Amino acid sequence: MKDLRQGSIKNHIVSLAIPTVGGGLAFTLFNLTDTYFVGKLGTQALAAMGFTFPIILISSAVSMGITTGTMSVLSRAAGRQDKKKMKRIATDGLFLSIVLVLFFSILGLSTMDQLFPLLGADQFTLPLVKDYMSVWYAGILVVLMPPMSDSAMRAIGDTMRPFIVMLVCAGLNVILDPIMIFGWFGFPAMGIQGAAVATVISRFFGMLTTLYFLGFHHKLIDLSRPKLSQLMTSWKEILQIGLPGMGVMLFPQLLRTVLTALAASVGGAAAVAAIAVGSRIEGFVNIAIQGIGSSIVPIVGQNWGAGLYDRVDTVRRLLNRYAIAIGLGSLAVIYVVARPLTSLFTQDPEVVAYVLIYLRWILIGFVGMNLYNWNGQALNAVGKTMWTLAINAGGTVMVMMPLLFVGSKISFTWMLAGLALGQVLVGFFSIGIGRKQLMEAESCNHTEGFVCCKEGLSEN
Repeated sequence: MKDLRQGSIKNHIVSLAIPTVGGGLAFTLFNLTDTYFVGKLGTQALAAMGFTFPIILISSAVSMGITTGTMSVLSRAAGRQDKKKMKRIATDGLFLSIVLVLFFSILGLSTMDQLFPLLGADQFTLPLVKDYMSVWYAGILVVLMPPMSDSAMRAIGDTMRPFIVMLVCAGLNVILDPIMIFGWFGFPAMGIQGAAVATVISRFFGMLTTLYFLGFHHKLIDLSRPKLSQLMTSWKEILQIGLPGMGVMLFPQLLRTVLTALAASVGGAAAVAAIAVGSRIEGFVNIAIQGIGSSIVPIVGQNWGAGLYDRVDTVRRLLNRYAIAIGLGSLAVIYVVARPLTSLFTQDPEVVAYVLIYLRWILIGFVGMNLYNWNGQALNAVGKTMWTLAINAGGTVMVMMPLLFVGSKISFTWMLAGLALGQVLVGFFSIGIGRKQLMEAESCNHTEGFVCCKEGLSEN
């Protein structure tokens, strides 16, 4: 375990972020590979992939809600040097994630014909969507297990091994995508379904790698049969933070789902294909953002668990400055590279035009998104997840979604401009909420092992 309770906070952020940036590059390569080869199948295939994104992100949000709870409890236990607690929470958190993910698989397989037409899939794209998602749902456990178990390692300050896991996944996906999609080396040409098969196979080997690291290197997996009361206690602690955490993760995906449906109504298949391509390119910009974001819970959690509240406030103030600087810097970069990157995936002039509009407005919104996401992660780390949920739910329903709807009545451009404006407004509002709630939690948390009484307080 890396001790984050002493030393330079800036150095800790950088040291934790760099491997995550490397993992982010690998993950972006993973996604871009899918988009590049599926793009060779035509605009309809790209549009079909665009319809899958919201559902895949929602599925990931459910599992990441659980990992949010696991990371919060685990990082604070690490701050108190409670190794028995760390092992129990990591193991029980994985079991809980498995139960929920398998439920989601059954639900997803049984609702494809009803759900995707609601998002705008038509008689041409729906069969392609089903080809992809039938494989993805069947392999959802191995697809989502690497990020779930990687989060447990990040909670204790290890970001290097999750980077290795993503390299394994990305490398295999680059090799397998053309083989499965186009039928190289004697394999049958599976089209868009081949992209899903490549994803499942590469994530399977990633799952084996990450479980090896978690179990044998960090010794955080306990396969002995726990008492039912012990298991329920762990799950209760995780879900107290994880259930609001699911909401925190789900609201952005709900927004993305609505964006996809509105894009289909405003610009048809070309607009949905543009969002599919733009989302992949957007992943490059997200790399630095995700790298810094990955450092928040372990640093804040360990220092909070050790009662070092001044260091927590320093983290908060640094993050707000970084959020604005990275958002503006990303916007400048995307203006230069958007067109050449887009041309790698499609030559359709209508799709290219939509992608350029999408990227430029989405990057403006990143300033606000960084602010409310990072302030929310700091609140998650100290158990104040309900406030993170309030920021995301209130911001989505009361600010971002209304502006998105109003803009869609005018044009594709105004739709994205409305979303960007909403994100910036919510982001700056979250600065004040984050400061107030962390100060309030500190005043209530003078007794070690308790979180603030106003949040439904429980002993950790």
